[in-house]
Amino acid sequence: MAKSTGLYDSDQYYDSDGQASRLAPSLNGLLYALDWFKAWAFARRLNGLYNIRPNGAQARPRVLDVGAGDGKFLYFMRRFGFAPFGTTASEISQKAAKARWGIDLDHSLDVPMRLKTLEAITYWHVFEHLTDPDGHMASWSRVLESGGAVMIEVPNIESVGARLCYDAWLGSDDKHHINHMTTGQIVEMAQRHGFQVVRKEGFSLKFSYPFMWSALIGRLFGRERYSFDQVFATLKNPVARLGKAPFVTINAVASVIYLAPVIAGLCIWGLLSGRGEVLRLYLKKS
Repeated sequence: MAKSTGLYDSDQYYDSDGQASRLAPSLNGLLYALDWFKAWAFARRLNGLYNIRPNGAQARPRVLDVGAGDGKFLYFMRRFGFAPFGTTASEISQKAAKARWGIDLDHSLDVPMRLKTLEAITYWHVFEHLTDPDGHMASWSRVLESGGAVMIEVPNIESVGARLCYDAWLGSDDKHHINHMTTGQIVEMAQRHGFQVVRKEGFSLKFSYPFMWSALIGRLFGRERYSFDQVFATLKNPVARLGKAPFVTINAVASVIYLAPVIAGLCIWGLLSGRGEVLRLYLKKS
């Protein structure tokens, strides 16, 4: 078991609400839709980039999601015809994944060595949490089938938002993101383990807009007033934040709309300049 797993329950990373929520319950419907789209888009990438697709009940490609959270992504992948496996750093999310989606997760952030015939491994905003990313890469060849896929998505510390105001940027989270790596560092490490990048992307429906929004309000209205902790607390429990800091909270919520043209423009600029808010890499054995 990874040594860091205890952190994610001791500091209430996930709410003990039976759903392992990280944000306000009012956002659960939106997050459900975004996770469905994420799984759908990933299944299409597996088909297009790797020729991996379900082929009846006897040929369900096996997908491992490292740091699977509440298990929704794997639930959708199962509905799309894949055999799901996953890990989590939290007993709270482990129980929620089983209760809500029927997904069994290992309580660990390690790659389970018992899985010897995987078609794909995913790291959705988890690679930056790992204490030993090099060790994870070393394990890929031992569990992946020939032609298998690895997908890594992380907050892009070289993005426009990160440079605009890192202290407020929702991709920062220095308490949990213990090994922020640049594109070059991840690619170089992957190449040492015999993996090459087959596709690179920089946009996420789930993360790009809120990442840029948080950085922009920090830059415009003060990184102390809109630090990472304060911005995230607003997303997690806006009612409680409203009682503690009404003006700051109202402005933060309203700015999602009134700053929309600027946020969208900065996101487009980031994509065109190669500095999108996320970094998503699709890797394949050389």
